[in-house]
Amino acid sequence: MNKTATLICLLLLSACGSNPALKSPEPTSLEGKDPGSAQTGNGADKLSTDLVYHTLASEIAAQRGEQSMAFDHALQVARESRDPLSAERATSLALQANQPENALTAARLWIDVDPQELKAYQIAAIINIRANQLDEAISHLQQVITIANRNGQSGYVQAAAIAEKSGSPEKALALMQQLVPEDTYSSSALYALALVANRASQRVLALEYIDRSLKLEPGSTQSLVLRAHTLIAMKKEKQGVEFLQQAVQEYPSDIKLRHAYARILLEINQVDASLQQFLELNQQAPDNTDFSFSLGMIYMQLDQYDKAEQYLSNLTQSRAKRNEANFYLGAIAEEQQAYEQALDRYSRVEGKHLADAQVRIAKILSDQGNLKQARETLQRLRVNQSRNQLKFYMIEAELLREAREYATAHEVYSKALERFSDNIDLLYARGLNAADMKRVDLLEQDLRKILETHPQHADALNALGYTLADQTDRLQEAREYIVQALALKPESPAVLDSMGWVEYRLGNLPAALEHLQKAAEISNDAEIASHLGEVLWVMGEQEQALEIWKAALEREPDNRFIRPAMLRLGAED
Repeated sequence: MNKTATLICLLLLSACGSNPALKSPEPTSLEGKDPGSAQTGNGADKLSTDLVYHTLASEIAAQRGEQSMAFDHALQVARESRDPLSAERATSLALQANQPENALTAARLWIDVDPQELKAYQIAAIINIRANQLDEAISHLQQVITIANRNGQSGYVQAAAIAEKSGSPEKALALMQQLVPEDTYSSSALYALALVANRASQRVLALEYIDRSLKLEPGSTQSLVLRAHTLIAMKKEKQGVEFLQQAVQEYPSDIKLRHAYARILLEINQVDASLQQFLELNQQAPDNTDFSFSLGMIYMQLDQYDKAEQYLSNLTQSRAKRNEANFYLGAIAEEQQAYEQALDRYSRVEGKHLADAQVRIAKILSDQGNLKQARETLQRLRVNQSRNQLKFYMIEAELLREAREYATAHEVYSKALERFSDNIDLLYARGLNAADMKRVDLLEQDLRKILETHPQHADALNALGYTLADQTDRLQEAREYIVQALALKPESPAVLDSMGWVEYRLGNLPAALEHLQKAAEISNDAEIASHLGEVLWVMGEQEQALEIWKAALEREPDNRFIRPAMLRLGAED
């Protein structure tokens, strides 16, 4: 049997199974009836034939990407069969085709054939809201509330989420205020109003709704947490935290409440206080992997690696957190320079953290001198995770640059640009690499290409100006580029460093010193230190220059800037 025949057979079986109109009619007795009035079955046969035709036509049109035709046939199926699944299919096709009017037509039919279908009302409400047909939208939202509440869900919260599809927080709030009676005694309704008021930045009104909600349901976790968040959003952080602290003391067994409190403490950088709450949560729910994971992360942040390993190691047997645990155990081992252990942990990672783990493996291999294997790791990632291949090209080239294999890095950047032509980040990175190759011509080519379309690209202006100042005698031209960059980024230490360097090359020592000192105040970068030391040395402040260089070498013993500058100036024996 060919593919077309097989498809038709399957669709026939499917249509007969899902549409009541296609099922074989029950035998009907003709006793006592006029034979002339008996059903011959021709009408049912015609109905079945029409449904099969429209079903086939819809599916084939959808496969061909002819979305309007697919919808027309699907709608016909839904109208003739009165089948909710067919109405849902028609609605879905119209939404996929971005045809809101057709989708609304199908959704109305869906509601007509299945008046208790929550999803149909949700879709109809969203379409009406976006079309600014608010009266019909409110009618559908009222049904959403009724059906969802009957199903044990929070109908008002669902309605609030739909109202926000208007794209205007103010409009969403107005819709909800029409849905909820002014004198409501529904805690859930008031909570939903508070949510929408918050998103409309009407914090005082939000607090009013929350307080009314809490009077009706004093122990409502969601209302207690929302009140704290609202106070924090009103710049009343202390008041919000203290409120939640009191709530936790009043309801000490409420795990969700304590968890919210612990997270807020972490968000406002009260790490020690957050740690105590997570320890309590872990006591209350020792099998909760999220709490154990949070404890591992907090102990990592506090550099208490032994305790972090204790919690994370327990999670390596957990299906839910196994990959995250292995990844961060690898990070701990790497931080402690236990590289073989780090490689082992990273190699166990799968799922969404796989790429990050493999990148860390490549970095470790490169640092160990195994650049070839590191590159092979990244090249495999480019194949297996092609959606992120640009990122892997960039990382591979950066590892080559760190190994000072600038010519090979240039090849990698160029290969990436064959696939991602005119990508700004690639052009900029290749331009910087060209500077390390002492190829000003290549650098100019890439950076000028960026500036043709992005004349306000401060980093490209700065890199071009600095390289011209450092590697050519085109000093005035270099200064013009750096002046433009400094106007765009007046507090950038990199741009201040460039300005200091070009002023130094022009012989303007006081101006050079001023810019370099300001850059050094912002950043302890070794290249800035090398430049500042050189200017001080030339100005006769040799002891101060030596102090700056020594401090930079203590921070970064292997940096490539300080010793060459000292040797050039005769400052090192």
